[in-house]
Amino acid sequence: MEQNHIQSPDKRTNTFAFFSLAIGIFALFACVSPPIQLLLGATALMAAYFSKNGQPMTGPAIAGTVMGICGVVSSFVFLAVYVLTMRMLDDPNYVAMQREMMRHYQDMLNTFTTK
Repeated sequence: MEQNHIQSPDKRTNTFAFFSLAIGIFALFACVSPPIQLLLGATALMAAYFSKNGQPMTGPAIAGTVMGICGVVSSFVFLAVYVLTMRMLDDPNYVAMQREMMRHYQDMLNTFTTK
């Protein structure tokens, strides 16, 4: 007698989905270096895409996709901030203002350390 085996959905963990989630988290915290953040965000997106395997995305893959997108977008934002900061420091008027702000900051630190 032949038995019909009904295959249940694949319940094993999808390593690409969890890899996407982990790399997406690293992408959010890599804001110190926008190129590394862009690379990590793109890697998280690719890993989430590979985790699909013809099936709907799982929770970790969706979270990895969202974090990957946030990592890519924030890398462009941080890169723009860095470029604008460098352009501001080229202008002599902003350099004087920056020096004044740093002098006030140093004075404030000195009042806290002398007490």
